Amino acid sequence: MKKKKTLLGLIAAIAIIVIGICVWYFQVKKPHDLAETKFNAAVKEVEAKNTELTSAMNDAQKILDKKEAVYDNTTKEAFITALSDAKAAQRKIPDLPKKTADINAETKKLSEPLDYSSVINAISEKQTAYQNSVLQMKQITNPNEDFVIQRLKGIPNISGYQAVTEDHDPNGNLNKQGGYTSTVYFSTPLIDQSSVYGNDIVDKGTECGGAIEVYASEEDAEKRDSYLASFDGAGMLNSGSHKVLGTIVIRTSTKLTATQQNKFTNNITNKLLELQ
Repeated sequence: MKKKKTLLGLIAAIAIIVIGICVWYFQVKKPHDLAETKFNAAVKEVEAKNTELTSAMNDAQKILDKKEAVYDNTTKEAFITALSDAKAAQRKIPDLPKKTADINAETKKLSEPLDYSSVINAISEKQTAYQNSVLQMKQITNPNEDFVIQRLKGIPNISGYQAVTEDHDPNGNLNKQGGYTSTVYFSTPLIDQSSVYGNDIVDKGTECGGAIEVYASEEDAEKRDSYLASFDGAGMLNSGSHKVLGTIVIRTSTKLTATQQNKFTNNITNKLLELQ
């Protein structure tokens, strides 16, 4: 009888252990393993989308790292902001929690809809604007006279143009230190050309229409602009309107009205900046 009781006790103990193991496996281990599996699957999906966004951000950063000069600095600021916004929008992947409930909670967060298309499009849009601004700056940084002449063609009310040469340069500053690397004078039918002294457009100078003076650096262009500004409002010494664009000084004749001067300056500016 004693042996029988001992056997029954042993069987009961084993049964309790087995039940305990089953309870642990089905209510603890299996749910935990399933939670980990779902967590890891969610992580992989997020990682794949994050990789796409990271690739777009890295490509954009490489372009910014070149530190090229831009015509419009707001395009650079917008580009940097787009990258910052993308970084903030990128979903963070947490470490695997220890508790099953915490794992399920993080999995739920990771599994929420995730679409970076608008963020990536914003980077692309701002990148294009930035790169266009870089190209524009290159166009207005010490361009050659052929480029200037090509851009003057087709501008309303420009009837002719002529570039200075070392043998035909009224100011004698061509290619000299601090001087212009090229200057193209232009004429306009808005001015009575018979009222302007000179045998050709270069001889007549800015008075017959205007001029595009090109310098090696922005500093040289600014110095020239400051010099011309010293004659503003000086009657017969007034040299007409003047505006710095990159390393270029755009000038128009004092014989033109203020409205005509502004229109010429704007049209020339737009043509020099135009990406073709």
